[in-house]
Amino acid sequence: MNRSYSIDTYRGLGVSLVIWTHAGLPWAPGAYITIDGFFLISGYLVTRSFLGLLDKLGADGSDRSPLTLYRVAGLKFLDARVRRILLPLFVTILLTLAVGWLLLLPGDLNDLADAALMSVLLSGNMHAAATGDYFEVAVLAEPLLHTWSLALEEQFYLLSMLIMAVLVLVPVRWAFWLVVLGGAVASLTTAQIYSTEPDLSGASYYLFVTRVWEFLIGVALAPLMARGWPAGRLGRVLTGDGAMILGWGLVIASVLLLTPASPSPGLISVPAMFGVCLIILAEPRGAWLSRAMQWKPMLYAGRNVYGIYLFHFPVIVYLTYAEPPWGAWTGPIAFVVAYVLAVALGAATELPFRRWRQPRFRTIVALDAVLVAAIFGLAGVIWQTGGAPERMPEAAQRAYLGKFLVNPERARCMEGELTRDGYSCAYGPVTERKVVLIGDSHSDALARPLSEAFRARGYMTVHYWSWECPPIGTQLHRLSMFSRTCERLSFEAHEQLLAMPGVDAVVYAALWPWYLGYGTGDMPRHLQRGPIGTPDAATLAVYQRDFMAQFRTTVSAIADRGLSVYIVAPVPIHAQSLPEQEALNTWYRPNSWKVPLNDALSRAAYDAQRGLFQQMIDGIADHPNVHILDPGPALCPSATCRAVADGMPLYYDDNHLNEQGAAAVVNSWFR
Repeated sequence: MNRSYSIDTYRGLGVSLVIWTHAGLPWAPGAYITIDGFFLISGYLVTRSFLGLLDKLGADGSDRSPLTLYRVAGLKFLDARVRRILLPLFVTILLTLAVGWLLLLPGDLNDLADAALMSVLLSGNMHAAATGDYFEVAVLAEPLLHTWSLALEEQFYLLSMLIMAVLVLVPVRWAFWLVVLGGAVASLTTAQIYSTEPDLSGASYYLFVTRVWEFLIGVALAPLMARGWPAGRLGRVLTGDGAMILGWGLVIASVLLLTPASPSPGLISVPAMFGVCLIILAEPRGAWLSRAMQWKPMLYAGRNVYGIYLFHFPVIVYLTYAEPPWGAWTGPIAFVVAYVLAVALGAATELPFRRWRQPRFRTIVALDAVLVAAIFGLAGVIWQTGGAPERMPEAAQRAYLGKFLVNPERARCMEGELTRDGYSCAYGPVTERKVVLIGDSHSDALARPLSEAFRARGYMTVHYWSWECPPIGTQLHRLSMFSRTCERLSFEAHEQLLAMPGVDAVVYAALWPWYLGYGTGDMPRHLQRGPIGTPDAATLAVYQRDFMAQFRTTVSAIADRGLSVYIVAPVPIHAQSLPEQEALNTWYRPNSWKVPLNDALSRAAYDAQRGLFQQMIDGIADHPNVHILDPGPALCPSATCRAVADGMPLYYDDNHLNEQGAAAVVNSWFR
């Protein structure tokens, strides 16, 4: 039996599992580990290919020097890689850009043009690393996100040229093993450190330095097998059915047991990589195992894995982007559609070049150049026009504009006019009477209409805020859940407030459920990605209790000084970014696919979102100087909550009011 059957079967199953999870289907949380195996197999096959070229050139009877052998073999190796890789990749990028022109909103199309450029430059992994955690952005509008792994493959191919130079040109044999094994150990060590460090774990998934150990294991395996290893009793064990079954068991166990939260690609990936090594080494002898390794659907997928992998992800992303109303069937349908289209497009892209008998290298390069020129041309138009918003009808452009209706004073306020940390500024002409506004980005959303309302009543507004920061008092640091910048801003804002003359009122505005949770036992979104990691239930309960107590203490102390304290209740939080959804609704979604934005959130669901906020203010709302500013009547006047008014979204994302929404809310308070 040909050992490539096992490799092709692994590739076929691996790409199938990857498509399965990208389609949002369950039961294979660790399917991403199969991509790690692709890197190992790539290292093995590339090295065997290079060694085969060297053997062939050395066996023709010519007396070539090692340098000549390396040069000739290297050119043939690069020729094969260019023929095999670049044309399908560039076709995929161009088609993805073209479909994106038809489907993507301007900001997403602009991002796609950036990704296309990085993919052409074989740096898709660096672009992906800049986007953040793979498992957070995989379902978003990143149709070329998957090219991170192809970029790494191409970088590994260039590395293999250097490794082969050491093997051929350095007379000391142990130099090759020093480079390969030393590099693998160093890379694995780096991967373990990066993948377990919260600030680095997202980027570590994509980086050359954290991934190359997998490729190098395959590189090390190739010359050993080329020399007949393993042999003897050990060889019978490592190449038998038992080893094959163990290898598959390790891979499948990793697929079932690992999760996106696992610190991959560190030590936790080693068992699966050992399993892949056994799959490469073993040669099934039993009839049933041989038949399993030659199952035609998996063999076909494995032998066409490149084209399938190239095309499946853009298909899934564009299906997800359009949001068809398929309910529970969305995942299965996306899997089938993506698989079928990926197979068809992959075959249409690759087969003509496979059957085109030995085209000249200059012809291949010319075709590559034409495709790259087309990619750059289309990307240039996208960049020049800011995502080509004119593709959309006027109503869709107007809805999309809601995304950009943010506080026009934000940039000035972010300079920190009054504080060393966080953001601070003053609104309106200097007057003796002042209102102090304190909060997070939701206070920024309300700042301009609030300051205008106060200005009309003879007040200037002093504003202190920061992103994802609830400045609730001078003792915020005692909670140990927020950044140092947030803690210092909270302290500084309240210290200045107490010393500031002429202050008549203080306004607190924040997305309180973000810090308290949406109900008892619910993990606040801030803590899910906070500086200390996700706390356990007991720690969460203590944190929520202490947060509420500190805020009550702060508010009571200010109110007891005779100042009016206004607490802004949280706005309704929606499931999706509203400008984008309304723009797509008015652009190309048929009526049956439109997302019902004004009916998506009920008043009862909104009341549930603010349950812990109500609990927090219950102890202070009865104070005569404490008042609650409730956006509910303006945003949820009936059984459902408004998200769009006259075709214009009231939010600039899923939870921040834009200028139109903020004005509507503030006007309802100052009638």
